[in-house]
Amino acid sequence: MREAIEGAQADEAALGAELTACRVDLASATERVDALGRELSRLDEMERDLSARVAQAGQRQTQLAERRTWLADERERTDVAAREVALERDRTDTAARQATEEHDGLAAELRSVEHDSRAAESELARLVASTHEIDIHSTECRVRREELGQEAWRVYGVDAPALLACHDPARDLGAARARVAELDERLSAIGPVNLVADDEYRELDERLTFLRAQHDDLSASIKDLDKALRGMTRTAQDRFVQAFEEINGHFGRLFERLFEGGRAELKLVEAEPGGDPLDTGVELMAQPRGKRLQAVTLLSGGERALTGLALLFAIFYFRPSPFCVLDEVDAPLDDANIHRFLRVLRELTGQTQFLVITHNRKTMEAADVLYGVTMEEPGLSTLVSVNLNAQ
Repeated sequence: MREAIEGAQADEAALGAELTACRVDLASATERVDALGRELSRLDEMERDLSARVAQAGQRQTQLAERRTWLADERERTDVAAREVALERDRTDTAARQATEEHDGLAAELRSVEHDSRAAESELARLVASTHEIDIHSTECRVRREELGQEAWRVYGVDAPALLACHDPARDLGAARARVAELDERLSAIGPVNLVADDEYRELDERLTFLRAQHDDLSASIKDLDKALRGMTRTAQDRFVQAFEEINGHFGRLFERLFEGGRAELKLVEAEPGGDPLDTGVELMAQPRGKRLQAVTLLSGGERALTGLALLFAIFYFRPSPFCVLDEVDAPLDDANIHRFLRVLRELTGQTQFLVITHNRKTMEAADVLYGVTMEEPGLSTLVSVNLNAQ
């Protein structure tokens, strides 16, 4: 019985294997049938495409034949037009040669006219120059005559008509010249006489009076300016001393708050008794808790930053500003100092709007509005803002 079962199982396994082989053959045959169907479809499509191309080729051949006929007709028309253009070109060339000959003749006439014109211009320039020289000589003679007449009137008290009346061309001028030389020597011995001295004196006196009035006005203006300058200097000194004292008081109190102890003050450098406070310097002295009083330059980085913030806030307490930018001022501070810094900063926000550039988390937590730049995608920056009060 067991052998029969085993034989049946063996037969079943053989039939199963045969069934699997048949299924594989069936699938392969089905796939080949599908492939042949697709190939037939592709061949049908190629046949339709070829038929369309054949039809298009026939239409194209018909069009080419019509085009060839039109081109032949067009060539005949073009040949006729070319012959007409050649005839027109010959006529144009003939007219151009005639125009060139006429132009050459006119150019020769123009050159001759220009030569004659240049010669006439040269002669005209020569005549104008001669006329100009004559005018200059005439002017010089007239000026010389006027100068001689003025000199005769000034020196001898004789005008030009009287000189002409006394002039005798036949007279011997030797004795007259000797007399003139003698009189010139006597006048030279007397010395020059300033006939306009009185007029010059009056002009100088008026000028002196004017300058004295100007000098008095300038002196009065200088005194007024000195008085105003002294008044402004006193006002500036009083305001400086008042501001210095108030800021110094605020600075000491803020220093104690920020450092939780210690003391700090501002000192005028080289302030002489009765000297001008505006001409002195200011030195900042600080003594953190547990240290001796010393200049701020000798403190550590965090202590210098906190001391500088105390001075800045003291100035804001004295004279608030509507807007202030703080750039990384909390970088050298630890958490405890940042907490005290933010406490004072929060008190000042009621009168000053602060824009704080920071990377500290506690400072960001104390802000009302946060602005940041993020890069969600490489090379693309985005501005992000968060209103903490709204949340």
